[in-house]
Amino acid sequence: MQASGPIKVLLVSSDPDVLETMKRALSSDSISIVGEAWPGIESVRLASEMKPAVVLVHAEEPLGPAVNTVRSIGQAAPEAGLAVLSSLGDLDTIRRVMNAGAHDFATLPLGDDEIREATLRAYDAVNSSNTGDESAKSATGTVLSVIGPRGGVGKTAVASNLAVALSSETGTSVALVDLDLLFGSAAVALGVMPAATIQDWMHMRASGHTEPVGRYLSNHRDGLKLFAAPLEPDTELDFGAQDVADIVSDLSSTHEFVVIDTPPSFTEVTAAAIEVASATLLMTSGDIASLRAVRHVVQTLRTWGIEDEKLRLVRNSPVPFRGASDEEMREAIGIDVAWSLPHDRDVFKTTDLGVSVVESNSRSPFARQVTDMAHFFGRVKRPESQQRRRLLGVF
Repeated sequence: MQASGPIKVLLVSSDPDVLETMKRALSSDSISIVGEAWPGIESVRLASEMKPAVVLVHAEEPLGPAVNTVRSIGQAAPEAGLAVLSSLGDLDTIRRVMNAGAHDFATLPLGDDEIREATLRAYDAVNSSNTGDESAKSATGTVLSVIGPRGGVGKTAVASNLAVALSSETGTSVALVDLDLLFGSAAVALGVMPAATIQDWMHMRASGHTEPVGRYLSNHRDGLKLFAAPLEPDTELDFGAQDVADIVSDLSSTHEFVVIDTPPSFTEVTAAAIEVASATLLMTSGDIASLRAVRHVVQTLRTWGIEDEKLRLVRNSPVPFRGASDEEMREAIGIDVAWSLPHDRDVFKTTDLGVSVVESNSRSPFARQVTDMAHFFGRVKRPESQQRRRLLGVF
């Protein structure tokens, strides 16, 4: 959205050097710095009186005062965009700041252009939501993260098949992101030979160039787009929570659905994928070790304030082993089983061929359950004949 005049910005920091850096970066005819303040009461008072379009807050340890300042400014000046700059780029800091009401977070050190971009993103975030334009409000797609705190629970099979099912069942734009940067296999599972990967995107970012993620996507025959993991393991790749947030922010603005296949453990990257998700599919098998791992994840997410309603427990049987019942799983983990995927040999056969089960045999038990997921998240109604068959217990 274009401002009718210079964008009024209030700077908040207790560090004189950072304040000077902010002022230098925002020195522009399109931006007007209306005041400076330390975090705390004074900054909240100025935000309330000056009515800035953006408040740029510098946050460092101890983080508590900065978080309280962000929250209080959000209450005193609800029309202002809130951008936070910090050298603390860990997931917990980002989560606390964003939960306090920030619209944008950027990790220091930053160049002048990057500080200016963070300020403008915060401005756009507030003004696009205040326009009353319904198309602007619906511009963000649905983000579905598929996680498995332990390997061997069919996480990639579900993520790749769900992405294909969403694309074919809804007829909308779908992107699949493979965040298993060491041994990601979504490209192999879908028979895609990527021309570019997350590794290429990260190298471009490291060189100081910011390009849309869309330029690094590979095409799947069903219309699906894939942001592939590196073709070879890259242990030197510095990939973290902010990178996940940037990828999802970009792709969800251009795709109706973004499906994220996460690493097979509970890492910073996995946690970031959960934070940005509209819903998270928790994959587990029926064995005790898997149940304990998922229970730990659920308990951790509750302490973060993530509601159970955003979690969908998916029981998968990659091998013909029964294990705990759905009721026993609910008692052990604390949430109901949303989908129970049967053991299906077609999953292994099609993966080796580079074809999804949904494509090769849509009537297989596994494909039907995954298609159910696509119908649920895509709000697609089953054909009436299928609904009757399901009620009769045919499938």
